[in-house]
Amino acid sequence: MSQDVPEQVRSQQAGLSDRDPDLLRRMYRMMREIREFEHTASELSSAGEIPGPIHLYLGQEAVATGVSLALGDDDVIASTHRGHGHVLAKGADIDGMMAELAGKETGLNSGRGGSMHMVDFSLGIFGCNAIVGASVPHAAGAAFSSKLDGDDRVSVSFFGDGASNQGVVHETMNMAAIWDLPVVFLCENNQYGVSTSQEDAVAGDRISDRAASYDMAGETINGQNVLEVYDTVREAVETTRETSRPRLVECETYRYEGHFSGEKDLLRDRPYRDEAEIERWRDERDPIDTFRQALVAADVLDEETLDGIDADVEARIEDAAEFALESDYPPGDRAPEYTYAEQSYPDFPAEKY
Repeated sequence: MSQDVPEQVRSQQAGLSDRDPDLLRRMYRMMREIREFEHTASELSSAGEIPGPIHLYLGQEAVATGVSLALGDDDVIASTHRGHGHVLAKGADIDGMMAELAGKETGLNSGRGGSMHMVDFSLGIFGCNAIVGASVPHAAGAAFSSKLDGDDRVSVSFFGDGASNQGVVHETMNMAAIWDLPVVFLCENNQYGVSTSQEDAVAGDRISDRAASYDMAGETINGQNVLEVYDTVREAVETTRETSRPRLVECETYRYEGHFSGEKDLLRDRPYRDEAEIERWRDERDPIDTFRQALVAADVLDEETLDGIDADVEARIEDAAEFALESDYPPGDRAPEYTYAEQSYPDFPAEKY
């Protein structure tokens, strides 16, 4: 699966000059926003400004970016415990996201959800979820609603290689197939389910091969190539929108950091993967570095323009961190708020939900 740098860059460079420059610029900026957001979140977590553990998305930026840009505004996503990138790419407010991580009243969900439970129904973000595999039935439920109402929304369920072995994932795929639900099952195979290699835990060569069991199309793609993710998911979404048939897309990717923010302290001298493997993915297949090299090599965007985007993104994320730190915590006597659903929930979408 390893590819040398020229091949990884070359695969993205081909045909770049024929693509919409604005789309390419958005892809680069979005991936940089996710990476900078995660670096800053990691720093705030280490400084004790974020309560509880967080699960960083570093290394997987091309998947969230390619998928979200392939979706329409009304389409729905259901996310995972590693969901910051998904929510950010779908358009959530950056200040609100950072404040939510910090548990502040100004957070996306008033500081009650935290890292693993960010929601914005108005943007079709049906929530991050701490239960492995739970995003799959959630997305299928939204797809079922769309089918009953006759709208043309497509739902995308993000889940990982570990979740691919969960019974609820297989039950939902079967139901989606027999009921013709407009849902795309998007597996982010980042090579590890917590500390277990997918090679030791997943039967068969490819997770996407399991699609055949449920009479749906399935394919495995390079999740480090934002263009390949965008093209594949766009085609999958439009086909699903037209046919109401579910599909499975497996994106091969890699997480640079541990399963959660406290992993190094927990493992100490018992790592489950060696540093050479991590560095190999960073050096050879980093989704942002290789995309940047391809843009420059193809004369689509120059180094000065890309440096300007980097600086703008860094300033924007720094502002978000300051906003979060300066915001107030919710008063203690209001802690029970939002325990039960209320029709007055901010931006509660459409009456159908």
